[in-house]
Amino acid sequence: MTRHRPLPALLRAQLYQHLAAMEKAGLPPDRAYALLDLGAAGRERVAAFRTLAARRSDPATAGLASGLFTVFEARLVRAALAAGSPLATFQRLADFHATRAQQLATLRSRMVLPVAILAIALFVQPLPALVSGALSAGGYLWRVLAPLLVLGGAALLAARAFAWFGSGSETPARAGIEDALLALPVFGPMHLRRNMRDFIDSLALLLDAGLPLFDALPEALATVENRIVRADLAAMEPALKSGATLAQAIGALRLPDTGQLHALVLTGEQSGTLPAMLRRHAASETESINRFQLDMMAWLPRVFYALVALWMALAILGSSVSTVVPS
Repeated sequence: MTRHRPLPALLRAQLYQHLAAMEKAGLPPDRAYALLDLGAAGRERVAAFRTLAARRSDPATAGLASGLFTVFEARLVRAALAAGSPLATFQRLADFHATRAQQLATLRSRMVLPVAILAIALFVQPLPALVSGALSAGGYLWRVLAPLLVLGGAALLAARAFAWFGSGSETPARAGIEDALLALPVFGPMHLRRNMRDFIDSLALLLDAGLPLFDALPEALATVENRIVRADLAAMEPALKSGATLAQAIGALRLPDTGQLHALVLTGEQSGTLPAMLRRHAASETESINRFQLDMMAWLPRVFYALVALWMALAILGSSVSTVVPS
């Protein structure tokens, strides 16, 4: 299957907002898809999606094949369709991508000033050598442009890497990256919590729709992006088939800290409110994840400022030392 680069976050938010609104209004799928408009950037994918949907492909498969959905999003939509209605999933994805688009816009605006300071510093730092004749005009331009080219190339590669990883492409390299992500300080635990949140949220949706636990569990597992986390969660299936309760199976998981989740699941099983308890935990985790992302958006420009200031200080010290050391 051809892999598509994921649509920008803002377009994905518009996509799921439209699908949620059409589902809520009760429009038939063909009418809802006919009204879908993502502008020039998404026109070809929308047309392919309509064609595939008209051939009786389910929305998840059509969305994935056309490039409107990522692999992960298609899994979520497929699980929601198995539960009966994709409305809650469409709304959740719309909210997620709208928040992400807003965070990216905020990050870009906050990075304008530090990037401008870096550019000014790059232009100013070699000026004394140019004025004194120690540096030619071509050498000056190279000293200015080379760091900008390196930084621009690194930023482009990072953006491509994030887009590839976000597309859900299944490759041998992905397993190594997922393992490394879990081992990262600060970011690793949050990556694990996000995968657990996706699983719990999907499981709650499926159970709330009336699916038995044994039928809901494989569907919920398919929505977990990280294969290592998914394998750990899959160990619950044989435990449940052996007679363990969901709380006992969750308590035996190896990777996540399940203290709070175990207590909520135990309460839900004993009181008959398991889907509600799972939704409560997923909502709490979503709030924590969003706060973490906002904190990162605030700290990244500060870190960049600090690196630029350090580089400028080292450059000044280096030039000062070179002037006082006798030749």
